[in-house]
Formats: sequence, structure tokens, C-alpha cells
Amino acid sequence: MKQHRYEQIAKDLGERITSGKIPVGDSLPTEAQLCKQYRVSRYTAREALRQLRAAGLILRRPRTGTTVASATTRTAFNLPISSAADLFRYASDTRFIIEGRERIKAHADDLAVLKCRRGQEWIKLSGIRRRPSVATPICLITVYLNIALAGLEKRIPRSAGAIYPLVEKELGVRIAWIGQRIEAVPLAAPEAKRLRCKAGGCGLRVRRHYYDANDRLLEVSDSLHAAERFAYEMRLRRD
Repeated sequence: MKQHRYEQIAKDLGERITSGKIPVGDSLPTEAQLCKQYRVSRYTAREALRQLRAAGLILRRPRTGTTVASATTRTAFNLPISSAADLFRYASDTRFIIEGRERIKAHADDLAVLKCRRGQEWIKLSGIRRRPSVATPICLITVYLNIALAGLEKRIPRSAGAIYPLVEKELGVRIAWIGQRIEAVPLAAPEAKRLRCKAGGCGLRVRRHYYDANDRLLEVSDSLHAAERFAYEMRLRRD
């Protein structure tokens, strides 16, 4: 899969940092300087720096600029969220590897996720989400689609990005709002094994419910992360 320009820049800068060409404590070029050096937009330069920050290689502070914090990347995945667009970018930059596709009649554990009546039909996709070229999963994930989308599950490729734009296109509607719940849960041994982490540790369960303007639930995603490797970062603007 072709890399985005900001990924190429992040890789180039990351290799210079990890090789010691840019030592820990040194300042990185400013966004404006990166724009000129790589001939890219301010947005692209900012995204490249965001990736380096998520990898633990740099620190960015207001008025003091960007400095190299470490020559070693960390395995944690940091997800900055300030809008639905950030969720879309995260889903587009990572891959949902679909391992199972089925139609279900909601019961047992599915009811707790879907909050629907018993026996209601849904499409269920399950697998893992990971970064390109990184074997360790970001999370185990299950996606439920409204039965009105029947047939769409057959056309989604095995390695997919974001699902909800496909939902919008299929039904000709727009996702109006997204509900999100994050909670700490214990990791069972089979889950820990698949996430490549220690059994008995803590996990982060993230559930998102996607609704249209009429409050019709179109999609639900249920993701389970190893807590030691995943962090949310949110920016809340004061009105």
C-alpha cells in the first residue's frame, strides 16, 4: 500500500533520530521549515510531527518548539481525538484485517454491545486492526452493521480502512453523530495471546455507536486494546 507523504516524512525524520543523526535534546525543524524542505503543506508537516510524537521520539511544547525526546520508538499507539475526522484518519491510516463475516440474530454478549432487542438481525465482521507493516495488533475489533446494509459485507475487502464511509455511500445518508464509551476491562488469556501481551493484564474496551440524523443506529464498533500499548489523547475546546 502506498504511503502518505506525511508517513514518508515521519519515516525519514524517525530514521535520522534513531540513528543519532539528530541527537536527543536537539531541536527539530519548524513546521514552516519542513514545508520548505519537503515541499509539502503545513497540514502534511504537522501530521508527520504528530506521528513522531505518537512514537515517543519528540516532544512538542508551545513557544519552545519541537525537541528530540528519545532515540527509541515506543510500541504504544497514541490516538489524538478532537473530531470525527480524527477517527476517520485513524481508521484510514490503519487496517482492519477481517477474519470473519456472518449474519447474526443478536443474543448474549451481542445484546450488551448493540442495545437492541433479542433476535434482531445484524451483520457481524470480526478481526484485528493494525498499522501497515506492523505485526502486533492495535486491537481486536468487531464491527456490527445494520441489516439494511445486507450485501455490503461481501464487497468490503479483507484489508479495509474506515467502514463508516462505506455505510454512508451504501445508504446515501450521513453519519450525524457518534457515541463513544471507553472502559477498563481484564484481558482473558485468549485475548491477551492474540494481542501479544501478558495474560491477566488490563485492557481498554472502546465502543462506538454511529447514528444517522434520525437516530437510527447504522454501525457499532467494539475494540479491545492492550492498555499498556494504547492511549487516547483528547483536546476539548472551551466555549
